[in-house]
Amino acid sequence: MKLDRPCTIDELPIPHDAPVTTKWTGQMQEMAAHIGAYRTLLVVDKLGGQEVQVPSDPSRNRLADVIGTEGAAIISQIYGGNVLRVPVARAALNEARRAGVIAAIRAKTMTVAEAAPILRTSRSYLSHLVNSTTEGEEAVPYVPKRSRHDPRQIDMFAITDASRCQ
Repeated sequence: MKLDRPCTIDELPIPHDAPVTTKWTGQMQEMAAHIGAYRTLLVVDKLGGQEVQVPSDPSRNRLADVIGTEGAAIISQIYGGNVLRVPVARAALNEARRAGVIAAIRAKTMTVAEAAPILRTSRSYLSHLVNSTTEGEEAVPYVPKRSRHDPRQIDMFAITDASRCQ
């Protein structure tokens, strides 16, 4: 059975229950205290490396498209009238995204060999993360989609012209 896996780690979803870890910057930790860890990761994922002018009026806050109107209202209340320099946070995003894959390896629903291409890392480093760290212990295991269809192969028995069936 073929594993349909994402092309890069960036296509893995950010888990809703992602915890604040030591890889988070101080600014991210402060933001997470106000809007939560998940919304903070959404902000750095979409706007990382940019300077965002935060308006005092929540209805004009462009973060509403990323974290919703409630989160944007909180950000406007806290940071309104200031420029918010959003950190890139690559390490924190990668740690959050790979947690579900590491949990799946620990749950034995995925092998290290299957997970290494998803995370774009070596099998030895992935084995180290699984066996020697606590990363991903609280995460929900990632369940990849599996299919028998290989997109590189044509279906020999597919009927492409509906008029032939009548």
